[in-house]
Amino acid sequence: MQLKLRFKERKMFSSKKTLMLLLSLCVSFAAFAQSIVTGKVTDQNGEPIIGASIKIKGTSSGAISDVSGLFKISGNGNETLMISYIGYLSKEVVLNGQNNVSVQLIEDSKALNEIVVVGYGTQRKSDITGAVSSIKAADISKIGGSNIAEALQGKTPGVEILNQGGPGAAPTVLIRGLGTNGDASPLYVVDGMMVSGIGFLASNDVASMEILKDASSTAIYGSRGANGVVLITTKKGKTGKAVVNFNTTHGFQFLARKYDFCDAKQYAQLVKIFDTNAGSTANSSIYANIDALGKGTDWINESTQNGITSDYQLSVAGGTDKTTYNIGASYHSEDGILKYTKYDRLTLRANNEYKLNKRITIGHNLSLASSNNYGNAQWNGGRGINSLYRMSPLLSIYKADGTFTPGQDQDIVNPYAALYQSKDVHNHPLQFVGNGWLNYEIINGLTFRSSYGVDYTNTYDNSYEPTYSMGSNQSQQARLRTGYTTANTWLWENTLAYDKQLGADHHINLLAGYTAQNYDYNLLDVTGTNLLSNDPNYKYIQALPITSLSWTNSTFPSSESILSYLFRANYNYKDRYLVTVSFRADGSSKFASGHQWGFFPSTAFGWRASEEDFLKDVNWISNLKLRGSWGQIGSNKISNYQTYSTLNMETTYNAVFNNVFYQNATITKASNPDITWEISEQTDFGLEFGTLNNRLKFELDYYNRDTKNLLLTLPIPGGSTGFSASVSNAGTVRNSGFEFLASWDDKIGNLSYGVKVSGSANKNKILDFHNQIIYTSDWMVPSTHISQAGSSIGNFYGYKVSGIAQTQAQIDQLNATAVSKSGVAGKQYWSGLKPGDLIFQDITGDGFIDSNDKTDIGSPHPNFTGGITLSAAYKGFDIAIDMMGSFGGKIYNDNRNQFVSSGLSNLNTEWLNSWTPKNTNTDIPRYATNTSTSQQSDFCISDGTYFKARYIELGYSLSKELLSKIKISSLRIYLNTTNPFYITKYKGFSPEVSNAYGVTTMGDDFRTYPVTGSAKVGLNITF
Repeated sequence: MQLKLRFKERKMFSSKKTLMLLLSLCVSFAAFAQSIVTGKVTDQNGEPIIGASIKIKGTSSGAISDVSGLFKISGNGNETLMISYIGYLSKEVVLNGQNNVSVQLIEDSKALNEIVVVGYGTQRKSDITGAVSSIKAADISKIGGSNIAEALQGKTPGVEILNQGGPGAAPTVLIRGLGTNGDASPLYVVDGMMVSGIGFLASNDVASMEILKDASSTAIYGSRGANGVVLITTKKGKTGKAVVNFNTTHGFQFLARKYDFCDAKQYAQLVKIFDTNAGSTANSSIYANIDALGKGTDWINESTQNGITSDYQLSVAGGTDKTTYNIGASYHSEDGILKYTKYDRLTLRANNEYKLNKRITIGHNLSLASSNNYGNAQWNGGRGINSLYRMSPLLSIYKADGTFTPGQDQDIVNPYAALYQSKDVHNHPLQFVGNGWLNYEIINGLTFRSSYGVDYTNTYDNSYEPTYSMGSNQSQQARLRTGYTTANTWLWENTLAYDKQLGADHHINLLAGYTAQNYDYNLLDVTGTNLLSNDPNYKYIQALPITSLSWTNSTFPSSESILSYLFRANYNYKDRYLVTVSFRADGSSKFASGHQWGFFPSTAFGWRASEEDFLKDVNWISNLKLRGSWGQIGSNKISNYQTYSTLNMETTYNAVFNNVFYQNATITKASNPDITWEISEQTDFGLEFGTLNNRLKFELDYYNRDTKNLLLTLPIPGGSTGFSASVSNAGTVRNSGFEFLASWDDKIGNLSYGVKVSGSANKNKILDFHNQIIYTSDWMVPSTHISQAGSSIGNFYGYKVSGIAQTQAQIDQLNATAVSKSGVAGKQYWSGLKPGDLIFQDITGDGFIDSNDKTDIGSPHPNFTGGITLSAAYKGFDIAIDMMGSFGGKIYNDNRNQFVSSGLSNLNTEWLNSWTPKNTNTDIPRYATNTSTSQQSDFCISDGTYFKARYIELGYSLSKELLSKIKISSLRIYLNTTNPFYITKYKGFSPEVSNAYGVTTMGDDFRTYPVTGSAKVGLNITF
């Protein structure tokens, strides 16, 4: 500070002595005025706070604390300092002549824990009336992986995660059960942009994930929110000096569990059992000298690997009063545990904000992701994975001539060869997701926001398949396939928000908006055969002219659009009584005129009882809130053009299509112009309670969600018409249940620790299917699942086992009963039934077993899912242990009866205890082909209950005092492991079975890519 004095010539200053005295005082005062005030800013634990803002009250003078929390600012010791930092309560310090001060900032629990992202804005958690769960950056980054949705597993009540296993594969996410037989995935919104998926995001780029579960919180998204909403906020810049962060992990993936199949000696014993049951010695050469066989080829070891995985992330964030920025790049790579499968992704991100003036702010959130997925474990219909269980350990990978050894049966593929032959399958998506926005504060409290976003993906598919011969699995022609897919979504949203405090007691927040969205999809796929070269190194170089090659191609264009109007009002009275009302209208191009618009209202109420006068002074109650909500949400998740008939060119038919005659054409699908919105109506009641200064918190929710006017593909009555079935509105599905979340956080000296327990119990039930029974299938086996009124969606379908036939006399009695009840001479209970075969329940009571006796044999949906998280930190050390479990769901283990006609299939070691005339005290039937055992029955139904360690992480952070000497803000090293072990009775690779063939075939373990575990070491450093 500079001081200037103006002097006027006066007689009283004419004296030279007096003038010299005044000049001396002036110089001394100026020197004092320009002194320096120093200080240090720390948190409650005495740790320095880096980047805190220090300002002199009433002036523009300011400073920023350094890596040691120290600052310097010009002052005279009589000013008032204003110290602030995000996440802490601001503090004013009156210097009173001090030139050195120590300032301790206190964490602002509301800023850290209670600000939650909701649809089109943020709210204090204490003001929220809906069911919203939040996961912060630390929990997301611990899991890592190729898809951040994996971080939700076991962390959020009401959210079920089904891992897919393969590198780069996105898990299935179900929020509060399965309410549709179509697309059940939630809506993902990244920084306000609705996106098709979140595989492009790097875990270290994410600041928080909010899961909106009830109708009150999701209704603002209308038709897109029927299956829940996942809001993702990526990291933004903050005012202050540039902060550079580098984070890297390196490790490997491994099989979390192995499959207990027979080795060479055991396999020979198995073949001997088969021959004995068949009364044959056809395969006697295999078991002629069993003791000399040893272990043989371990096909799982030969076909799997410890896949290397790496992550690198670099970001720079900072800003001024006018501009903030967060720019980063990340790279993720992983080798699949199945050989010749791998995935990598490079992501670039730039989140910037520019304050043009006091009322106008603009910004952008931009992301570009380039990924590559190599190999195809599902090549040849997934037979390679399936043959891991069944390939003979007596065979080697290669024959003497260097070619691949075929399987011992025509239905068995050499699994190593299958993976090798698919190594030239390449999928390469390039995805850009971004939006630019403008905020204009028209008057205080009234803000207009306009945002335009794009989600554009260009996917290049390329595969090369050489000629090969592996028994009956062979190809005489090399094939080259190239495909290009473009998917482009644009979203334009305009909202007007008004936030106003009216007096001391009333607070209102109003939101109105208009949005438009369009989605275009196009596919061009070309396949060429008769290639000259069979060498993959020269697959693009062909000597033959292109006209001599055999080419097939296909195209599939599609387009859809949606127009929406939205409104929401929040009212808060005395921080005690809360009301939320919202409404959204969506118009979809998927429906015909007259049915395009859907209207989705919701309302919610909250009562913060702890703010009432009669409870405010009750010390042991920190928070008590009751809330309830009701609302309707729609869904239009069906394929495009379902309201139109489809036409196919066919030389033997003629057709009239839209009143136009077409020669050599036929109508393949009838139109249904009357289909309209699927409606999800949900009621939710919640309780939130905190005690002991909110160290102990508890949340409980009960919900009931009815999905009505279900969009179903129903069979066409009257038998075969030549038309494929069309979509109709039919049926109601109910999901109801409880959710709870309890947490304890405390600190004792230098030790801080926390415990979090969450869980949910959901019941899925079809209330009405318009008297229809819908059967669904996996890739090959027909009618493996059933959906009908009174059961849940996609229950398993087959015969119920009542035991094992022990004697021929027992079989004769069953046949006699069949003759007696049917009145048909010679009628058999089951054709060809022999001692040791499974006996099924006679559901119809007609005395014999046929397809009419198939029934519901179990549900894949768990009764309860939950998780436990333990965390602690002490003097730089930190540890986190996360465990989760799924209880009560069933799994159909297709591998339990994967026999082949020759009887040479390898099996689980449990089959060594299969039924024989000398081993009748067993629950494993005789090993033979074409028996009742090969039928779909609950013999293959297994308990899918499991409990596992989700992740374990141990870290150490170096002290800030030590790091300040080398100009580093923070440095942490850590070790972690994910999915290190399971506790389960299931005999397959993993009890986490995905729905590879759709949500109506959940729990079917058929050629499933195994779920992996991982072990990593990491480094996180900030400058």
